[in-house]
Amino acid sequence: MTASENPLDPSPALEIFLLGTVDFEDAQALQRRLVYDLGDRGGGGLILCEHPPTISVGRGGSRAHIQPDDEALREMGIRVHWVNRGGGCVLHLPGQLNAYLALPLDPNRLNVQGFLDGLHRVTLDVLQEFDLQGTLREDAPGVYLGHSRVATVGVAVGRWIAYHGLTLNVGTYLSAFDLLNEPGHGGFALRQTSMEARRQRPTPMAKVRESVIRHIESTFGLTRHHIYTDHPLIRRKVRPHVHVASLG
Repeated sequence: MTASENPLDPSPALEIFLLGTVDFEDAQALQRRLVYDLGDRGGGGLILCEHPPTISVGRGGSRAHIQPDDEALREMGIRVHWVNRGGGCVLHLPGQLNAYLALPLDPNRLNVQGFLDGLHRVTLDVLQEFDLQGTLREDAPGVYLGHSRVATVGVAVGRWIAYHGLTLNVGTYLSAFDLLNEPGHGGFALRQTSMEARRQRPTPMAKVRESVIRHIESTFGLTRHHIYTDHPLIRRKVRPHVHVASLG
């Protein structure tokens, strides 16, 4: 399926994959494939998806920030993945949008800090579109609504391609975040919130995805895109897990 394509525009397109709920491992495999392909053809890649309960640990994270022991995590069907991105522990859940963006770096146009700043700007703009005032903090990573974090941003680089991206809590169960015990402001445990919790009304995931696409394109100067709803690396049957409502 193709959208927003101008046949007279020679610039490489943003390849967008709308995938619904997929296992974390499959999304990472597709992301690695996009990084490999972009090194040869340019353009950009964007994966928009949700995950079953999964914990990813970035370069700033620690096993000490995860409350349950390994046996308890296995009983809940929650896997832990150590990933090569900035940031700490992220609990991925249904109702949370993962936006994995991959873009080539260019010393004259886009460096790593510019990529990171752009992801923060995209997140703030999306929140603003839903009447939410997000903020950044110097003492803790992520994007915040008040004193609670609503989104995380993490970046890695390979083959001169910046990748990973952001996670945004749209309407996920907040009690599940008790599985993590990351230090926050003043040494207190980091609190989490969601768009729906702050808006006190439903926030359709489809509208949030559409907003993320628009703001990524405007922020990074992308003029056209192709949209796909599948890829051979993606399995449609996700692994079993304990329902997130019972994790708190």
